[in-house]
Parts: sequence; C-alpha cells; structure tokens
Amino acid sequence: MPSRRGKKNKFKKVLIPVVKWASAIIPVCAFIYILYYYKQFDFLKKRDEVKSQTEVLSSGDSLQEGIGRSEALAAKIHITNNEWHQVGGLAIHNMVIENASATTVKNVEVEFKYLNDVQAVVTSKVITIKTPLPAKKSTKISGLSVGYVNNSVVGCDVKVLSVKM
Repeated sequence: MPSRRGKKNKFKKVLIPVVKWASAIIPVCAFIYILYYYKQFDFLKKRDEVKSQTEVLSSGDSLQEGIGRSEALAAKIHITNNEWHQVGGLAIHNMVIENASATTVKNVEVEFKYLNDVQAVVTSKVITIKTPLPAKKSTKISGLSVGYVNNSVVGCDVKVLSVKM
C-alpha cells in the first residue's frame, strides 16, 4: 500500500513544472490578446498605395503671377531705420519696416549685405521675417539675429526682396 508521502511528492513533481509553464505562457497570451483587442496589429496588413494627380485649372493661378504681385508689393515695403551691432560675431538688428500698401503682409524676405571699410560686400545673407506688418503702418522689429559676420564688417545694406500676404 503506497504511503501518502509518495502521492504528495508525485503531485508536487507534476504541479511545479505545470505552474512554471503556465506562469510563463499566460502573460504572453494576455499581452497578445491586449494587442489584438486594441487593434495594434495594423502593421501586418498590406497598405494601399497613395495616388495623386495634379491638374492645372487655369493659367490665372500660376506661380509667376503670384511672384509678380509679390515684387510689386515688395516695392511698397521700405526699411526706414536699421541699427545693428555685433555681439561676439553675431549681427543683431533693430529695424523699422514701413508697409505703405493697402494689405497686411505676413512674411518679408530681406537681404542683408555686410560691407567692409572700402564698401565692398564681405558677406550677404537672406532671411525671412515672419512678423505680420499691418497695412499703412510702421512696425519696429528689435533683437533680430541674422547670423555670424566677420569682424572686418563696418556697415550693412538692407533690401526687401519679396513679401507674402
């Protein structure tokens, strides 16, 4: 007649590996179920290709016409005051821009030409000022950093290249 102790040992020898395997498999299965439930397996599906088609509706909405208006509008934008100084080779500008046009301007593209003591251009930089300029008013822009310039620079010439409404 077998003893109770033998039955308990046999039960423990079978139960412990079953519990170990179950404790390893159940969290993995739960994780996969959660991914499935929240639809996170989209990367397995084949994606459709995106197709685009461009049509010219009329010649009236061409880029050249917009550029022509921009140049005509840029002629009405003037930089009335430009003060600048260097801080560690960095050019910092304080300027007043006058908008003489009848429309508000959102972006102004300005060219900065830095000159040496014989008025030759040392470097030239073009930046976009994204400060809105109200119609028929002057706007002061201070603390405008243009970038690094040479220590031989003694003057700066500014010009408005284009504007965006």
